Amino acid sequence: MSVSIDHTLKVLEVLSRCEPRKVRRTDVEARSQLIANGCLGFSFIFLLANGLFVFFYNVKPPSVAAKIFVVVMFLLTTILALAALIIPMIASLVLLRKWKALALNSLCEDVRHEHKLAGQLEFYGLPVLKDARFWLERRVSRINATSGRFFGEKTAVVGLLATSYSFVGEFGGLNWVGQTLAAGFTLDNLGNTLLLWVGAFLFGFSIGAILLGCLAARYRYQIEILDVALKDASKESPELDVSLEHSKVGE
Repeated sequence: MSVSIDHTLKVLEVLSRCEPRKVRRTDVEARSQLIANGCLGFSFIFLLANGLFVFFYNVKPPSVAAKIFVVVMFLLTTILALAALIIPMIASLVLLRKWKALALNSLCEDVRHEHKLAGQLEFYGLPVLKDARFWLERRVSRINATSGRFFGEKTAVVGLLATSYSFVGEFGGLNWVGQTLAAGFTLDNLGNTLLLWVGAFLFGFSIGAILLGCLAARYRYQIEILDVALKDASKESPELDVSLEHSKVGE
């Protein structure tokens, strides 16, 4: 049965607006962050007050009271700044005792969120959903093939970034880069210029691979939403279960 391309494009348009659930903070995390932000704000105020006092204080030698004031303000600034860093850590340690309940709650929220997104596709027929899944899988395969052609598999991007870094370091670090750029494209500097462009070429392709990976991950998330929609639809069409299992085995 032929599928209207317009319907497939509408499904893809709906999926393009689907985003993963934003993780909400627990009450303990929210309160700890509020306290930490307050500590950081007061720390900045005390630091500013201390700086203004030192800048405008002209009595020499400074009095004992002035010295005590500066020291106290410095201690308050330091203690509050450290508290802003430590309080969220303490909250995280406290939540470790509830990791099972938090993990279950996160899973339930993900299920509700993805079912809500999949519900936007309930008005489209099964052939349209399967056609949209086909095109998303095709796009992911092309992205993986493109990035793999230059970089291999998963670890290649990290390897090339490390290669670019060591490449620059081997030839003199940032000073060598600056000197090569300053000298420009001349016959005397031809070797250094070519080496610099090779390093820039490798680094540019590494960045491109990272962006392609992000794009592929987005398409895979859309496929997951489609799977939820197909799973819900299979309750009404039991014969679809077999085709879904075959498609997952093929992946």
